[in-house]
Amino acid sequence: MRARTAGGFVRRLAAAAAVLAALHAPARAGVLVPEVVVGGGWTWAVDGEPGTGGAAGTLALQWPFASAWSFGASLFAQDMGTLLSELTDPNTGEILGTVATSHRWSYGLEWRAEGAFHTSAPLHWLWNGGMGYARQERDQRGVVNDAVSGITMTTGVTSLWQTKGANAWGFTLQYRHLFLEQDANSDRATHCGSAAVEWRWRRTAKD
Repeated sequence: MRARTAGGFVRRLAAAAAVLAALHAPARAGVLVPEVVVGGGWTWAVDGEPGTGGAAGTLALQWPFASAWSFGASLFAQDMGTLLSELTDPNTGEILGTVATSHRWSYGLEWRAEGAFHTSAPLHWLWNGGMGYARQERDQRGVVNDAVSGITMTTGVTSLWQTKGANAWGFTLQYRHLFLEQDANSDRATHCGSAAVEWRWRRTAKD
């Protein structure tokens, strides 16, 4: 993601990380400590333009409310693609190099639910679904020239390897749909897939 367009989201992640630091303090009696989910990967199968895909990230907190279910909220960002073009000398026509001319990304906040549908310790198979609010922007060399907001919904599957401690590692495949107005710009993306590696932390009885 380009530094200028991604800067606002990075600042939001930094604020959320400050909140997460408080999780390492002892929990009060009767207060459930959430599971922390941090994911990073790649976006693909984007139907917009540019739609070459790019980096994707997730930061989530979720609380268990049943033996196999949890519920929480997630911040996400997905790079949807960068259009590249060749820069030429206007006098000689000589190719000077390749530059990024157009870039598209989405970010937002969503509610998140997750449930285990198969367990073979230490491997767990989880389904996740979410619904929230997304912002999608297209910029040309750092200047935003198209932006739209709308509802987003996701669904996916995670294969999670639980360690003996509080940490777990997983791999997630996810589909995202974006309900965005396209009359003003038909190049806006309405759906994409993503693949991500996840690190999870959940307080254990020893923590």
